[in-house]
Amino acid sequence: MSYRPDESDALIYAEGAWLQGAIVTGVLYGVVIVLTVMCWRSLWPRAQSHATGYKTNRFLFCYVAFLFVVGTIYVAFNAQITQLGFIDNRLYPDGPSAFEEATSSPPLNTAFVVSDWCADLLMIWRCTVVYRDTGIYFIIVGLGSLLFLGTLVTGTLWLVIVSTPVQSASGWMSFSLLFPYLCFSLTINIFISLLTVIRLLYHRHRISKVLGLGHGAIYASFAAIVIESAAIYSICSLLYLIPYTLNSPISYAFMQLLGEAQVVAPLLIIYRIAVGKAWTNRSTTLMEENSIQLRRPLDLPKPPPPAAPVNVEISFHQEIARDESIRAPKLPYPSLESTEDYAHAPVTFGRAI
Repeated sequence: MSYRPDESDALIYAEGAWLQGAIVTGVLYGVVIVLTVMCWRSLWPRAQSHATGYKTNRFLFCYVAFLFVVGTIYVAFNAQITQLGFIDNRLYPDGPSAFEEATSSPPLNTAFVVSDWCADLLMIWRCTVVYRDTGIYFIIVGLGSLLFLGTLVTGTLWLVIVSTPVQSASGWMSFSLLFPYLCFSLTINIFISLLTVIRLLYHRHRISKVLGLGHGAIYASFAAIVIESAAIYSICSLLYLIPYTLNSPISYAFMQLLGEAQVVAPLLIIYRIAVGKAWTNRSTTLMEENSIQLRRPLDLPKPPPPAAPVNVEISFHQEIARDESIRAPKLPYPSLESTEDYAHAPVTFGRAI
C-alpha cells in the first residue's frame, strides 16, 4: 500500500524544493545569529572607547543590529508562508508549490529587498575603501553610487508592484518582475566583486614584492578574497538565477537561501573589520610608511657597542707536586741542557690568575 499523493513527480519535486529551502534557510539563520553575536562582542569594546575609529565601530554595531532584525523578519515570515502552503492551505489547487508562487507576503518581500540593499551598499563601500589611495577613487565612488541608485530604483519598483492586491497569476515569482531586478543586482554584485578582488591581488603582489612571499596573505588569502568580495552572495544569486532561467523547481529552494545569504555576507565582512583583518583606509599607507621602512638599514636597531677587552695576566710560579713519592723540590725555571736533564726535570704547573 502506497501513501504517495496522487500528484505528478514534477509537482512533488517542486513541493520538496520549497520545503527543503525553508529548512535550510532556518539553518542559515542560525549562522546569522552566531555571526551577529561575534560581531557585537568584537565591536562593543571599540564602540565604547574613544579611540580612533570609534564612530565607525558604533555605526557598524548598529548596522549589525539592523541586519539581524531584517534577517529575523525574513526567516519568520518565510516560515509562516511555508506553513500556510503546506498545512493551512494544503488543498490549494496544484498543491503547496502553486500556493507559494501565487501568494505574496509584503513583510517577506520587504525584508528580502532591504537585505539586498544592505549587502550591495556594504560591498560598494568596501570597494571604495580598497581603492581610496588610487587615482581612480572618485571614479569608483561615482560608479558605485550610480549602481546602487539603479538597484534602489529597481528594487523599489519590484516591491511596489508585487505588494499590490492585483497581481498576475504567477504572483511574486513572476518572471517579468523578479528576474530583471535580481539580474541587475547580480550584475552589480559581480562587477563590484571583481573590482575588489583585482585590488586585493594587486595589493598582495606589491607587499610580496617588497617584503617577500607570505606577507600579503592577510589581505589576499583565499578566505579574504571570498569574504571581502561577498562571493557567498554572488554564488547564491547564480544558484538561483540559473535554474530559474531553465524553469527548474530547484530555484525555489535557492531563492529562499538568497534572502539569508544577503545577511551572512555583510556580517562576515563586518566581523573581519571588527577583528582587524579586513582592509582599512590605512592599509596602503601603513604598507608604504611602516612595512617598507622596516627594510631600511637606518631603522634597524643598532648593535650594542663591543665590550671592553678583558686582559688576562698569566704567571708561572713554583708548585709542589701532590705525588708524595716525589720529594725533590721544584725549580721555577730549570735549565735544560741535555735530554737527560729534561727527563729528570721537576714538574711545573701553570696557573692563570
